[in-house]
Amino acid sequence: MDSNIMKEKIIHKGAEATLYYGSWFDKEVIFKYRIPKKYRIEELDKTIRNDRTLNEARALIRVKDYGLNVPQVYEIDTKNSIIVMKYIEGEKLRNALESLDNSRKEEIFKEIGRYIAILHMNGHIHGDITTSNIILTKNHKIFFIDFGLHEYSDSIEDKSVDLHLLKRILISTHGKDFNMCFNAFLRGYHQEYCKEATEECRQIIKNIDVIETRGRYVKKEERL
Repeated sequence: MDSNIMKEKIIHKGAEATLYYGSWFDKEVIFKYRIPKKYRIEELDKTIRNDRTLNEARALIRVKDYGLNVPQVYEIDTKNSIIVMKYIEGEKLRNALESLDNSRKEEIFKEIGRYIAILHMNGHIHGDITTSNIILTKNHKIFFIDFGLHEYSDSIEDKSVDLHLLKRILISTHGKDFNMCFNAFLRGYHQEYCKEATEECRQIIKNIDVIETRGRYVKKEERL
């Protein structure tokens, strides 16, 4: 790993990556470093980490063109599996939700629904829509972070699974606000998606219940 990154402040350690806060050409940035996995063959591990680094960085660059707020990518270091991206100052929605009034909560989740619909209509699956991966800034902007599980798909099933994950998170982490927030999310999603494909949108939302009937849903990273 680049020795310069080691000098920066660790702000999060995950199973797949470590996030460092630091400076890059006088800009406040996050260095996202994908951790080597010793249980994998070295060359295979390098390929996997490189592919995932490129996939995430390219996704961030592309979805920004759709008007979504995501961290700007400054550099992609494929040799070390590092993405250098703009640091977004704000509070995770998971932590901020409790202090918001109901009207603000509905407004935020309706907007989130719109944004996810835009992603889905353009063939992007976020893969990890949680309140920990959404940041609220001081000027009331909504930013999406962590596209580490992003993939490309136009499948109704994949889009439904994306929404189902958010539903599970809201139930388990924000239970008392679940109905209000998820219904607001679905309203925003439906209104945006229906501009282009009404029947497909209805099928995606309807399929969330079908997924729930299959029993325990296993997140993508748990299958690897």
